[in-house]
Amino acid sequence: MEGQLIFCSDSILRFQSDYDETAAVPLLSIQNVIADTDPFFLLRFFHHTVLIEEGTTLASIFLAIEPWKALLAAYLDRDVGAYIDEVRKPSGPTTWDIEWIGIDRRSMVYRAYKRQEMQDGEDFSDYLNRERVLTDEFEIESGCEASGFIKGDKERWSISGDVHEIKNLPVILYSKQTLMTSPKDGLLKKNISGVKSSKHSCFIYGDTSFSFSEVMEAIFISGLFFYAPKDAASSLDELKASLAELEEERAENPNAE
Repeated sequence: MEGQLIFCSDSILRFQSDYDETAAVPLLSIQNVIADTDPFFLLRFFHHTVLIEEGTTLASIFLAIEPWKALLAAYLDRDVGAYIDEVRKPSGPTTWDIEWIGIDRRSMVYRAYKRQEMQDGEDFSDYLNRERVLTDEFEIESGCEASGFIKGDKERWSISGDVHEIKNLPVILYSKQTLMTSPKDGLLKKNISGVKSSKHSCFIYGDTSFSFSEVMEAIFISGLFFYAPKDAASSLDELKASLAELEEERAENPNAE
C-alpha cells in the first residue's frame, strides 16, 4: 500500500494513500478489514514515511501504537506495553525545563585512524598512548535521535528518565538532516555556499524524511533508552543516591579536592 502514516493528536495512527490525499484512515480499521488476524500486519508499514500532526504528544503516540505493542516490543527489545501503561497514570507537576521532543537525523564523517601492532614487551598503557596512524578511509556514522529541546537553548537534552516529565510534550520531526565533519579534515570548505561552521565542526543541511521504524527506534532506543519505566526509575534513584553521597562526603571534607 503506497502512502504515509500520520500520528494524530487524537491518539490515532492513520494511513493516507498517495492516491487520495483528502482522507486519512485509521490504520487499525484497515487491518480489521483486510488482515484482522495477521499479527505481522504492521510490518508492511515499517518503511512508510511518517508525519506527526502538530500538537501530538508523546503520550498520544504511545496510545496510537497500542494495538501493535507486542510486535513493537519484540522488534525494539523494549517493554512498549509498560510505557503505554505508565503514561496512562496520573502525573503531578513537571520539573524538567524541556519544552518539546525533536527527532532528527545526523551524520558524522571523520578521518579513520588505526593503531600499529603492539610490540613485544611493550607496556599496554604506552601502546594505547602511542600516536595512531592516519588512513585513507573515513568513519561514517548516521542515525536518528530523539532529544529534548528548550526554546533559545542550543543544547540537546536527554529524555531518558521519568516518562511523566515528558509524556505531555509535543513531538516534532525535523525536516532537515545534518552532515557534520571536523574542520581540520578539510572535507567541507567554509567558503562554499551552504556550508556552515562552528568552533569545532563544519556542517551542511539537506531535506529528509523518517520511516515508521526510524521514529520508533529514535523514541524507544535513542530517546527513552531503558527497557521499561521501572528500569529508568531505578537508574534515576541510583544516580540521586550517588549524588547525595558525594555531597555528604564534600560536606564532611570541605577542603578535599
